[in-house]
Amino acid sequence: MEPRKSPEQNPLRLAQVCPDLVGEIVALLRDSLPGDPIADLIPSLPFHGIWRNYVLTAPQGTPSPWVIQLEREQETVFLLGVDPTRSVVTWVDVVDGRDPSAALLRRP
Repeated sequence: MEPRKSPEQNPLRLAQVCPDLVGEIVALLRDSLPGDPIADLIPSLPFHGIWRNYVLTAPQGTPSPWVIQLEREQETVFLLGVDPTRSVVTWVDVVDGRDPSAALLRRP
């Protein structure tokens, strides 16, 4: 399956493509990592497409040695891949059964 990509000339932001997902991720990050500035960066992350169940916020293959696990009621909802600096989210794995590509279909 080929990744679905944003237009090269005018890259979309994650908040434009998946606003509901961004809201959930930010809220869960603020609950689990209070004061961590990474939560404030989530809405402005670029959207690089969807590959399998991963929402790419960096080019496919970007190193992501760290993973942040976000839970709701002791159930994992999202996994976030974080770059080697531990300051940039490079992908979001939606693990609660939702299809993140459905957000693309709802866009005007």
